[in-house]
Amino acid sequence: MKNFAQTASQKANAKDWIAFDPKVDTIAGISLYKAYELLKGRVSKTVIVAVIDNGVDIEHEDLKKIIWTNKKEIPGNGMDDDHNGYVDDVHGWNFRGAKDGSIIDNEQAGATQIYVAWKSKYENADTNFLKPNEKREWFIYRRARDEYLDKVNSSKDSIELTYSYNPNYHSYESIANDNDQGNNRFYGSPYFNLTPNLNHGTYVSGIIAAERNNDIGTNGIADNVLIMPVVASTQVGDERDKDVANAIYYAVDNGAGIINISFSKIYTTDKKLLDEAIQYAESKQVLIIHCAGNDGVNIDSFYNYHYPVALYDNGKKATNFITVGWSRPLFDYRLAHPNSCYGKTNVDLFAPGSDIFTTAPHNQYDFRAGSSMSAPCVTGVAALLLSYFPSLSTKEVTDIILKSTFDPNQMVNRPGTKIQVPFKNLSSSGGILNAYNAIEMAIDLRKNNSK
Repeated sequence: MKNFAQTASQKANAKDWIAFDPKVDTIAGISLYKAYELLKGRVSKTVIVAVIDNGVDIEHEDLKKIIWTNKKEIPGNGMDDDHNGYVDDVHGWNFRGAKDGSIIDNEQAGATQIYVAWKSKYENADTNFLKPNEKREWFIYRRARDEYLDKVNSSKDSIELTYSYNPNYHSYESIANDNDQGNNRFYGSPYFNLTPNLNHGTYVSGIIAAERNNDIGTNGIADNVLIMPVVASTQVGDERDKDVANAIYYAVDNGAGIINISFSKIYTTDKKLLDEAIQYAESKQVLIIHCAGNDGVNIDSFYNYHYPVALYDNGKKATNFITVGWSRPLFDYRLAHPNSCYGKTNVDLFAPGSDIFTTAPHNQYDFRAGSSMSAPCVTGVAALLLSYFPSLSTKEVTDIILKSTFDPNQMVNRPGTKIQVPFKNLSSSGGILNAYNAIEMAIDLRKNNSK
């Protein structure tokens, strides 16, 4: 156990602060040390976690032993040995991959994607004849168009003008076997040649499952996980909907029990495509954990949605989808980070996202922040639950995580403002991820089910 004589501020600056207990340490950690005390003597089962991101350093010293391997595929023979449609996918798949294995890390901004896709439909539309859903799309088109035109007219950034806000830039021309059709499923590359800026997936993977107790680097949250890297994200611009959807399909079809999506975007050109992929994961009992976003807005509003979202167009909510806000270590008005998105309906809980010590490419380590670091904290705890209690259903895991939160009676600044509100009003659960409570609840549930 750690030295609990430290002050709260000292503990908040520790590399392992997220593992501390809220009650004992007065730090808004996830009670991971206490959780592992509960798990002593129990047998775990390996859980595959897909990290849909911009790439993972699969040779990192703290990750290489926990990278998923497709044992049905023979490396480098240029054949689809397991007949899943992806040639040589030994360690996942790169939906942004060129033929040489590089990752196409530039993409149009979401505003540009909307402007290009919807201009012919909405530029001169008469709103008097639009259906309600079309009027919402028209509003979003106008907002995207204004953002696009403002950037084109004012930006001095050559990268923005070359890629993000260039309607004539088409990444599919560089991605192996790709085209601009949304129904194309089999394109990209099995290789992950990371550029210097593609580090995000490595950060995320370390939080979830960096090898524990090996006396190097850091400890991930879960101790019996295989990370399946799936590239769908970018460094510049916003993700294409079809890359995200296809990454979900790939993860589900190749054995992932949990999918971590640590990116979000405010525009989607094909929500139906995303919804169908989420529904497919739901039908296969695969849990999706998604970051709420870092714009400091209420994402319960349709106009502030951060995609992908758990809400289908028919009003139903996916039962396999958890959205995570960004919390900080100290119990005061700063507990909810000012940049975290929030919402009583569309954000499920908060989890640590500030000063998270984790793996970085090339055997490095770093402190990272954002709701994209909060999501893998939840993913790690979900993996613990599925690993030590494999009979749990996706819905049971979701219920346990949301019902076992630590619920601080704390007034905080509402993100994006200095207005004081109860912390419990910022998410549907009202609380912060707590591994100890979750494990305790899972133990009790199994006892009750065995009676």
